[in-house]
Amino acid sequence: MNSIRILLRIFAVQLRNNWVREVVYRTNFLTAVGVDLIWIAIEFTLFGVIYANTPTIGGWTQDQVYFFLGVFFSSDALFTIFLQRNFWNFSDLVNRGDLDILLTKPVPPLFLVFTRWINLTAFSNFLLGFAILVRYAGPAGFQGGWNWLLVAFWLLVGVTSAALLRFAFSIWIFWTERGFAFSRLYYQFFAFATKPDLMYPKWIRYVILSALPFAFIGSIPARAILDGLTRSEYLLVTGVMGGFWVLNRTLWRAGLRRYQSASS
Repeated sequence: MNSIRILLRIFAVQLRNNWVREVVYRTNFLTAVGVDLIWIAIEFTLFGVIYANTPTIGGWTQDQVYFFLGVFFSSDALFTIFLQRNFWNFSDLVNRGDLDILLTKPVPPLFLVFTRWINLTAFSNFLLGFAILVRYAGPAGFQGGWNWLLVAFWLLVGVTSAALLRFAFSIWIFWTERGFAFSRLYYQFFAFATKPDLMYPKWIRYVILSALPFAFIGSIPARAILDGLTRSEYLLVTGVMGGFWVLNRTLWRAGLRRYQSASS
């Protein structure tokens, strides 16, 4: 419990530092909000055009897809708030040797690596995504009540899935010394997360539910909240996320053994 309190105090300091930074650069807030509004508008327009010509896609109604978008935008906004900048800066930590100082601290280095930068401007995007989720919850068939606890749980699953995937693409900086190509590759595959998995052909669904589980960010949480999952699907989510956690932990340790600091 004492170690947890220490981590929470460190996180509070990081949060305060990032708040000061965001207050200084206020235009970042307006820029972030504007960009995400355009992105959300494009997604809604796309599905609006599609559903003007068909009542369902892969068994999903228009209201259910909009509910999915609310789940996806909320999950992605949480990832953006707490983790995105840290992943963008991870390659610089390794290449410049800045990771040295974090490895010497009496705190898990990964905690320090991924809590240094918090993008508080994205909080408005989370509110917007959650508002969309709430707006289409009833029309999509969400039961409400205690089931709102499921929303919180599955948003956490979505954020965790995004973090595991992003880490799996970022960790190769220890071997390649260039993180930009893998970051671009991640965001190419990330496009699969912006649509419900049931809309894709079977072979693509297999990939985004196993080897590259981008469906876990928004699609699987939305389906779990609305209709629940089968036992095999729950086992799949647990097994794949557990497998990525083990893979990332193994690669992190191997990367540290290969890591050459700025002073070496």
